[in-house]
Order: sequence, then structure tokens, then C-alpha cells
Amino acid sequence: MWKLVRVLVFLILIIPVISWLAWKLEKKRPINLLVIDKTTPEKNFSEHLSFFWVANQSKWVKPTGEEYDYSKDFLGFHPGENGQYVIKDLKVFGKGSSAHLADSLDVVFFADTYGIYNSNWKDHPDYGKDTISLFYGGLQAEEFNLLRELKRKGKTIIAEFNFFASPTSPIIRKQTEQLLGVNWSGWIGKYYHSLDTLINPEIPQWLPELYRKNYNSEYQFRKGGIVLVNNREQIIILEQDVHLNEGLPILKSSLSTQLEYNVPEEVYYPFWFDINEADARNHVLANFEIDVNEKGKRLLDSLNVPNKFPAIIEHDKDYKFLYFACDFSDNNMGIYSSYFRGIENISSAFYSPDQIKDRKMFFWNYYRPFMLTVMDSISAKQERRTKYLD
Repeated sequence: MWKLVRVLVFLILIIPVISWLAWKLEKKRPINLLVIDKTTPEKNFSEHLSFFWVANQSKWVKPTGEEYDYSKDFLGFHPGENGQYVIKDLKVFGKGSSAHLADSLDVVFFADTYGIYNSNWKDHPDYGKDTISLFYGGLQAEEFNLLRELKRKGKTIIAEFNFFASPTSPIIRKQTEQLLGVNWSGWIGKYYHSLDTLINPEIPQWLPELYRKNYNSEYQFRKGGIVLVNNREQIIILEQDVHLNEGLPILKSSLSTQLEYNVPEEVYYPFWFDINEADARNHVLANFEIDVNEKGKRLLDSLNVPNKFPAIIEHDKDYKFLYFACDFSDNNMGIYSSYFRGIENISSAFYSPDQIKDRKMFFWNYYRPFMLTVMDSISAKQERRTKYLD
């Protein structure tokens, strides 16, 4: 009996060491990566942390061989202590630097351009108040110029939810849409497990007021459902059992996507998303579907909103472009688990399968395998290019 216990203790102690050594001894992959995240009101850096998690597990390092640091190696808003902050963006490279910068970079990831508002920054005096004003954010002309150069030079561009949406100016938005072949409808949405403002503190304060303004009717929603709003201050509320057969948006991947990226056919997605169209230059790897009944379909049709729309858009010819029409990378992962090879084999220990809103479940079941495939493909392309130049 004691012999068995000693063996088990030994295995418990030695397996993590072997797992770490297996990761540590793998070949480093130098990738010149630029991450842009303007929505970092807190120091958890959740909008880009899971991207760095996969990059670290994929052994992506700086051209110098140094590991990337998710808390420092990004452009955007850098919060400090006692309300202090630093804003680092493309302006630090100087005017007209886009072409030179695009030459040096392999991958640019736009994690979030929503930005910092007085109401979402805890160190701001107006935090939590009804008055909402932009402090810093939106896609800027310098970033559009970089995008144009990256595309021209055949580099990799990855972006996700809020890339096209407010507070980016209409002019920059239109230019970016035309450049990349994606058209934002103006609509964004999110699932709420309860629409009752007394029960669910996540319901924004402006939501009931906007509903009353649009419909001249009292806000009386109590069940779960999906809220859709657009940049013209229109709102649609789809309530479970009233408008919806299935309460949550469903992310559905094509068969080819399932096979190439090792992802399931369907997963629930209870977080922010936007509604876009992709032109003929791109193809759709996965769609969002909202399972509405006849009443819900009529409500969507009244404002020309589809119940099926792209979730993942790709261009993979003369340049690489991936757009995730959702908060794909928003996940407060623990970075240290990325240092262990084979950690995915015990991933079920990190989340509860009964908690649909658990972002870690989405990370392990969909995000990690998808992004790992993406990063492996980029690494292989870079290695082929390096051998060719040598």
C-alpha cells in the first residue's frame, strides 16, 4: 500500500517536471509580433492574454530570443499605480514609419480598439457613472497606414471584435473595410443569462432606457436572452422562449474548418460579437447562428438583421488576414500553464462544463486548438522563408 502511495506521489511530482522540460527543450520560433490593445483599464490584460498564452506555448519569441511579456509587449493603454498611465502607440515610431515597420514585422494582432472610457477605468473619478466619455481609443490613421503596408508586403494581420466599431471614426472605418473586404453592419450583440436588471448587475444602465426610447414601452424582460444594438441607437431584445428557441448564440464551424483547426462543429458563445459581411476576397470559416422562432425572426427582419452571419473570416492568398467577429481572445488565463507541454490533456480540471459563461471552457475547447493551428502555420511559413533566404 505504502509502495503504491510513494509511486503515485513520485508521478505527481515528476510529471509536471517532464512536461515543463518537454516545452523548454523545444526549438524557439522567432516571430516579430506586434500586439495592439487599447482596452486595458485593469492590469489583468484579459483582451490579449490568451493570445500570448498560445504564442508562448508555441515557443514564439522575439527576434532577440527573449520571451514575450504580455504585460509590457503591446501598444495601447498601459495602466500604472494610483491613476498613473502611459499611452504607447504607433506615434512612438515617428511619422511615415509604416513602410519600415511593416518590413520588420511578421504578425500584427489588433486585440481590441474599443479603448478607455471614464466609466470603465476604475482609477478615473467618473468610474461607474452614467456620463460616458472617451479617454483613449479607436482605430487611428497611423494604424490604417500600417495595415495598408502589411497587406502590400504580404504579412499576417489578425483582428477581432471592435476593430471596425465605435469609437473608430466613420472615415477610417470605411477605408479599413474597403482595404480588407469586411463590412460592419453597425450591429453588435451579447447574450445575458438574465435580462432582469435587479438580478443581473452586468446589464448596462443605458439598456432599459434605450429600449423605452425605441419602443415607447416599459422594459419588462426577466429571462435570459440576446441584446443587439447598433450605431444608430436602435435596439433589439430577443428573450428566451419568447423570441428564441435556443437562448445562446451558436458558433458553427464548417467541416473543413473542423478538420483543419481541430475544433468542434458547434460551441455556445455567450460573449460580445458583431455582425459583418465579407466580400468575395475572403471566405468564412465559421458562422454565428441565433436560433429564433417566428416571432424573433419577424423582429430581426423588421430591422434587416440576419440570424446567421460570419464569426471567423479569412483571406489566405497574397497576404494573411483573420477577423474574429467576437471577443475571441478575451480570457483571463494564467500564463504559467502555457509552460507545460501536454497541459491540454488535463484541461477539464480548469473549468466547469456546467458553467456556459466560463471563458476558460471556450479557451480550451475552441480558442486554443484554433489559434495553435494558426500559429503553427505562421511558424512553418517563417521557417521556410528563413531557409530560402539562407
